[in-house]
Amino acid sequence: MAKINNQQMSELLLQAEQRLSGNPMTVAPIENALDKTETVAAVAATIPTEKEGSVRVVKHDKTSNTKTKDSAGSNWFDLPKTVLTPEFKRDWQVLRMRGLLDPKHQKKALRAEAPRYSQVGQIVEGPTEFFSARLTHKERRQTILGEVMRDHSNDKMKSKYAAIQKKKTSGKKAFYQKLVAQRRKGRG
Repeated sequence: MAKINNQQMSELLLQAEQRLSGNPMTVAPIENALDKTETVAAVAATIPTEKEGSVRVVKHDKTSNTKTKDSAGSNWFDLPKTVLTPEFKRDWQVLRMRGLLDPKHQKKALRAEAPRYSQVGQIVEGPTEFFSARLTHKERRQTILGEVMRDHSNDKMKSKYAAIQKKKTSGKKAFYQKLVAQRRKGRG
């Protein structure tokens, strides 16, 4: 790159100022232009109009609507956001552990966290199901946990608990006492 001396620099600056002011005249070189500050014309700055030098503002096609944040969207029939109440959390745990309630029927595992968008409702029977599939007022429960506990008898729970306790104590003192009792039977 070629070196520019002070005189050439001042000429270039003067030409640039004249172009900006709107007078594109050729300027004769001035001797020692840097020493004479009064020869430099004042620069009149103009504010560019909206079309000339403005920056384009990005417009979003999607408007931020609070309804879209509170629902799953129109493709999902505006399913509302899940309200995590203690009853809902307990019912979700029961649904997740439904394989333990009936081990003979395999169910698909549900994810650990509750769904982001869900709705809890009540099934209303039609008039044709009055005698066939209707629950009486006494049989109805408020939550899924109540329905499940109504269906499972206490005898099944007690036998399950006893089997677990028997398995847990199989290697401890009770196991050793049974072994000693069997040895004594063999001697006598």
